[in-house]
Amino acid sequence: MGRHASPDPDPVAAPEPATPVHRIVVWGERILLGLAAGVGILLVLRWAGTSWSAAAWTGLAIAVIVPAAAWLAATVPGREHRDR
Repeated sequence: MGRHASPDPDPVAAPEPATPVHRIVVWGERILLGLAAGVGILLVLRWAGTSWSAAAWTGLAIAVIVPAAAWLAATVPGREHRDR
């Protein structure tokens, strides 16, 4: 009767297993994002008058942190894994 008589929702399909090519593409995107962020920070810091060495070290740190943060964010389960 009413809303309680509705059929169960369709089950969510399991995700496809990741292939080696898929993993390479994902890591390549993360690395490119890190490089772009590092170069962007380097240019902004140089424009702001920071020394070359400080700007380079900061850009290098950002180029390492961004892919690591992207990897960490990928380990968090999505909303479809939440128990209700």
